[in-house]
Amino acid sequence: MKPKKKKKKGSGQSAKRTLPREKRLQSAKQWLLGYEGEHLVRAYSKRFRVDKVCAISELRMLGVTISEEYETAVKRSMTDELMQKQKRKEARTKNNALGMVIEQDDNFAFIIGRTSSGFPYGVQWDELPMEERVLFSNEEE
Repeated sequence: MKPKKKKKKGSGQSAKRTLPREKRLQSAKQWLLGYEGEHLVRAYSKRFRVDKVCAISELRMLGVTISEEYETAVKRSMTDELMQKQKRKEARTKNNALGMVIEQDDNFAFIIGRTSSGFPYGVQWDELPMEERVLFSNEEE
């Protein structure tokens, strides 16, 4: 029997690392020529692993016109998401301080456990009556 050959390692760079801006802009020129979708900023953001504000500024550098209204809407949504994340974190730490650990996400109001594959199961938000949703919501009133 022949011994197994070892696989060659990659270039050493992580696959999830973003390219430097100069290389990203060079690559984006070619990418833009072939792009046919409707959501240019979102696609650029995903393709080059940058946030949407960075995607807007770089697309403008490449000559793409993007409205100021769209940019302010993107910035507003990013700050809203950040605030929601902070509220969830505060609620989680508050529950932990009280000795209660209630795990929840966008789909589940109360996660009872996880399957062997890691998928959550429990009580979903739409299964709860409106009065009980207030009990499980993370927002402080």
